[in-house]
Amino acid sequence: MAKIEKKAKEDHSNDWLSTYGDMVTLLLTFFVLLYASSSQDEQKFQYIYQAFTSHGKYLNQYVDSPNPVPEEGEGTVSEKPDSNGGQGNLPQSFDQLYHYISQYVSENNLEQSVSLENGAAHLSIRFDNNVFFEPNSAVLTQAGKDLLDGIGPGIKAVKTSIKTCTVNGHTAKAISEVNDWDLSAGRAVSVVKYMDFRKVLDTEQFRAKGSGYAEPIADNSTPEGMAQNRRVEMVLLKADVDLTDPDVLKDILRFDYGIDLDNFDPDGDHSSDTEKVPNDYAQSIIDSLEQKYPDLNGGGLSVGPVIPGDYDTFAANVESDDSGSDAGSDAGSDAGAEE
Repeated sequence: MAKIEKKAKEDHSNDWLSTYGDMVTLLLTFFVLLYASSSQDEQKFQYIYQAFTSHGKYLNQYVDSPNPVPEEGEGTVSEKPDSNGGQGNLPQSFDQLYHYISQYVSENNLEQSVSLENGAAHLSIRFDNNVFFEPNSAVLTQAGKDLLDGIGPGIKAVKTSIKTCTVNGHTAKAISEVNDWDLSAGRAVSVVKYMDFRKVLDTEQFRAKGSGYAEPIADNSTPEGMAQNRRVEMVLLKADVDLTDPDVLKDILRFDYGIDLDNFDPDGDHSSDTEKVPNDYAQSIIDSLEQKYPDLNGGGLSVGPVIPGDYDTFAANVESDDSGSDAGSDAGSDAGAEE
């Protein structure tokens, strides 16, 4: 009887090469994607970043379409986003950010608690205290965190167009168990810390300020007025500005230098006599602007009307008053005991 010839054993020692080849192909595809995104502008990279970090939970416009160009006024969030962004059309310029946040406020029925002001070089957002904080507390509520998560992706999308983000806390003049300075500053810091934690902007772009009850916007003698004075204001200052535009200059001087030209009274006597004011006031401001905005207009500025006076040399003599140092939170009425 003939012997059955044994079949030679198949050599599987090189099967790993197939898996290895697939892995190399995927890596090559990934690096091609990275290279392609690096040649795009930062806004498109932001879309790609959100697509990866949301693990497919949210589909933004760049993933769905390679050239997202939202129409004027677009910029909505149809769902509550995670920390890295949400569904919808993100703004692609500083000017579109106003429409983005406005629609978010409208869609979430926050018109009574959040108001916006759009200027030539700034975007101001005013939040009622009850949006972010419990009375006498500087700890962000969950509703406050949700609100910041809602508007955060839009701010983050245009962060290269933002020079600074200043958050200012305010209280009402009332009897309170919490010091007004501590409370107002603590609330501003809480908002900044949360946005910084979420990487909405670079740390260097944030500013925090506590004004206590020194900057009221309503009459403190009524409960309604006190409620309006208890607020948090966020001011986003535009980075790329035209310093030859008088309205832009007024915005910068007001929000970056604290000089309100509409109500400026350098001699303190509420008169319109500009002869009392040093003549180099305008040049002082121009020199300072050139230092802070060196890349604009080729390093040189050409402003409109000359502003009289010298801001750097104009200073008020303030005498210390120990008798009023502890006034703090003691003034006011029982009607507004909680901040």
